[in-house]
Amino acid sequence: GADVLVIDRYEIGERQTSACGIPTGWLTALGLQESLQQTFGELVVHTPHATARYDLPWTFSTFDYRTLCGVLAAQGDFSFETAKVESRTGNTVLTDRGPITAPLIVDALGWRRILGAGANVQPPDALLSRGLEVHPFGSGRDLEVWIDRSYVPAGYGWSFPANGELRIGVGSFDPRFHVKEPTVRLAEELGADTVRYQGNWIPHALRPSTEDGVFFAGDSAGHCLPLTAEGIRTALYFGLACGRELRRVHAGEQTREQALARYHAFSAGHAVPFTWMLRVQRLVPRIAPRVLAPARGA
Repeated sequence: GADVLVIDRYEIGERQTSACGIPTGWLTALGLQESLQQTFGELVVHTPHATARYDLPWTFSTFDYRTLCGVLAAQGDFSFETAKVESRTGNTVLTDRGPITAPLIVDALGWRRILGAGANVQPPDALLSRGLEVHPFGSGRDLEVWIDRSYVPAGYGWSFPANGELRIGVGSFDPRFHVKEPTVRLAEELGADTVRYQGNWIPHALRPSTEDGVFFAGDSAGHCLPLTAEGIRTALYFGLACGRELRRVHAGEQTREQALARYHAFSAGHAVPFTWMLRVQRLVPRIAPRVLAPARGA
């Protein structure tokens, strides 16, 4: 019964910025199986000194981003318009197509946190990682990660097969380190074409999920796991929590201020695991490569 307007600069499902992997159970629980491409029960980890296979605690799947977004949109009841969001004044969002005023506003626009109060810190000074990948046609049976300083001093490389496509990339925890050359090198060493580039800045620190009357979800709230850079599962997780609070406001069960407080407490309640993962992320570059080598080598 709510009057919901979703605005984005691009059409729904455009501009994929992720390697698009998620625990398979999330696709099943949210009715998104149509987007599933390939499922894995193991993670293969390569270091300069060893290669090892690790059983995952749950299966992990790659998925088609456009399909997933389309299926999610079909589950909802909202109006959609393309517009570039520029800023906000109070309850009014300013766009290149004119102002929009609403009593409840959610910023899910990404790491720039456009609707926050005041200027935002930009890279390379912001707490962001840098990632780039190529999408050649090809196939593979393994979910692979490279922890190798010849590619990136602090970070890792990856290859995620996705049913006819490979997503090969390199991510750097240090935003000052450029990743195009190592991404190209990793792809070439795997015998893959360097085509269809895709890159993005990746948050690696939790930020306040509410500010000045606005709700923030996904990358705009730092809802991306440090170390692993997994952001889609966390965006869904915190987005669901935000939606529950908005629904209660619309139903007259709580005020906007109560919803802001509850959602802030929910997000902030996850600070401990986020903080520990960030500490491990910062520790990895200081550990000798041989110590990083998996215990079970192949």
